[in-house]
Amino acid sequence: MMRILLFLFVVTATTLSCDGQKKKESPSNTITTNYYFIRHAEKDLSDPSNRNPDLTIEGEERAERWKAYFSDKDIDAVYSTDYIRTMRTAAPTAVANNVEIQSYNPADLNSEDFKMDTAGKNIVVVGHSNTTPNFANAALGENSFKDIDESEYFHLYHVQLVVNDETGEVIDKKNIATVVD
Repeated sequence: MMRILLFLFVVTATTLSCDGQKKKESPSNTITTNYYFIRHAEKDLSDPSNRNPDLTIEGEERAERWKAYFSDKDIDAVYSTDYIRTMRTAAPTAVANNVEIQSYNPADLNSEDFKMDTAGKNIVVVGHSNTTPNFANAALGENSFKDIDESEYFHLYHVQLVVNDETGEVIDKKNIATVVD
């Protein structure tokens, strides 16, 4: 009986402690948005005239590794340009998170509609060697990321924005560039 009471006390104390920490770290008037920008996986270059190639076997494997990377990120939406290579890179992550791939136009990066639709969510955006860093820079509001070399498929640009929900003011922002192989 004493063990049961001690167990219940520990569980209750832990729950209350964690709940209090959560409220301190996330004030009720802020929202946090996480954008994960990646370039499409390895594309088939065997036909130089093909402007819309599929992924190679290595590219399909990388798309699966992206899915594994995002498995603990609680992804709310996946965006992709309208090319076979980007859609196929995005597909495993979208399926694993039970979301449909949403198409975006790289010429219309970071629109007000996009910001409103994605506020407070965890978003994966699949693009290209030039559009991925440009989109990440637009979301961050500064030019931190450079174009990706044509031979590189492993960059991840994580932009985190903490915004005052009432004023829309960015309170904190982080840019985390990393390599995921």
